[in-house]
Amino acid sequence: MKKTCVVVLAVATLASSDGRAQDGRSTLEAAAKALGAASVKTLEFSGWGYDYVFGQAYHGTSQWPRFNVPAFTMSMDFAAPAVRDDRRRAQLESPPLGGGFQPLLGEQRQIWVASGQYAWDMVGGNPVAPRIRDDRRPTAEGRLEQLTLTPHGFIKAAIANTAAVKEETIRGVRKTIVSFTTPVARYEGILNDERMVERIEGWFGHVVLGDTTIEAAFSDYRDFAGVKFPTRIVQREGGYPLLDVTVTDVRPNAAVTIDVPAGIRNAKAQPPVGTPERLADGVWLLPAYAQSVAVEFRDHVVVVEAPETEAQSVEVMAAVSKVVPNKPIRYVINTHSHFDHIGGLRAYAAEGATIVTHRDNIPYYQALWAAPRTIGPDRLARSGRTPVFEGVLGHRLMTDGSRTLAIYHYPGNMHNPTMLMVHLPKERILVEADSFSPPPAPLTSPPNALPNLIHWYEAVQRLKIDIEQVVPIHGRVTTMDEARQLIERFSPRQTN
Repeated sequence: MKKTCVVVLAVATLASSDGRAQDGRSTLEAAAKALGAASVKTLEFSGWGYDYVFGQAYHGTSQWPRFNVPAFTMSMDFAAPAVRDDRRRAQLESPPLGGGFQPLLGEQRQIWVASGQYAWDMVGGNPVAPRIRDDRRPTAEGRLEQLTLTPHGFIKAAIANTAAVKEETIRGVRKTIVSFTTPVARYEGILNDERMVERIEGWFGHVVLGDTTIEAAFSDYRDFAGVKFPTRIVQREGGYPLLDVTVTDVRPNAAVTIDVPAGIRNAKAQPPVGTPERLADGVWLLPAYAQSVAVEFRDHVVVVEAPETEAQSVEVMAAVSKVVPNKPIRYVINTHSHFDHIGGLRAYAAEGATIVTHRDNIPYYQALWAAPRTIGPDRLARSGRTPVFEGVLGHRLMTDGSRTLAIYHYPGNMHNPTMLMVHLPKERILVEADSFSPPPAPLTSPPNALPNLIHWYEAVQRLKIDIEQVVPIHGRVTTMDEARQLIERFSPRQTN
């Protein structure tokens, strides 16, 4: 008798589940019909608005820097899949506080592209492989996520991934909740009673933020050649605004052709860190887009900066162990709180290294690192260690009698209020971040952040720091003379 009851209950449960799945499919097909999504193979939409530079806030409690976007076009091929983002950006905030290559001189054009497993940027009309940094947008899967973050792409993905569908009352209004998981993230969307997608939220693991979200909100739908599309799109990541655009034109099934350039298709993957370069006895540069510097002491090593990603820090630690064997990395010095300079810090904390940063950064980092890390847990999450911080206020000396390292805070820089630079007096080497980032060839036009360069230069002069080499975290090794010449050429202010 018990066996019979179990069988009957199992059959009833299966029938009920099948019914809910069928209802879900019907709901999604109704949404596709209402949006006109079923007939849309490609989509191109244009407009204007604002964007924000991820992880480059002036300080931990402010939003990402905001820029004008006078023109914005996104082209999508849902079948390929492929996406092309073409926007023009201009300075908005005054004073220009934070990172993001500001202050911008004139307009900056940004074009980023992804097709299938390939991603690239267009720079001066040429395709360039993007660097892998602290956010996901340079990767192909990160860029292709923009397809899912449109109403039509979301419904297509929901159908393809057999989404779960349920009804809920939100603020007194009945809504349809659609949820599914892809290899990239877990998604949930809200549909209104007209089957228009009002909101999409995706969950993923981030190197700085831990378990976090990317959100897209849609409003003011209009009909474009039989396809419904929102004329206002707002995106947020990690709770902060990322994109806010007003859509003025939508072209369903436009002629969108996004071919992968041969140079990108055939390019070999580059390691995150290059071959260590000796700057002086016991001082090594670990080259990358965002670099680290290793300084050898009698019984340990100090690393300056842990940028971008955990993977990059793991590569740096491995390289340091080869050039300075049998000495642990005891300290890692962090120059400031922008995400491309803190993305690899947790990897060092997992190995027991003490993080030395400006005193005011410590509560911010502790709050960031308290976030859950259940989606792709990193080394620190798996280690169970409690990070150790030491705060700098003003300046600090580190010495073992054979080598001295000085850390200076230079307040008042518009890039970030917690900027630290590191001086090796004996070697006459200064390591700095983002105040002076010379490109491979000498500059022939003013750098965007000329005010920050002047501020840093004057701080060095005021502190009477003796320097032969300037080692930027971004850019080539240079000299104070080059900085002085740039300031004299492009600024009316006099230098000492």
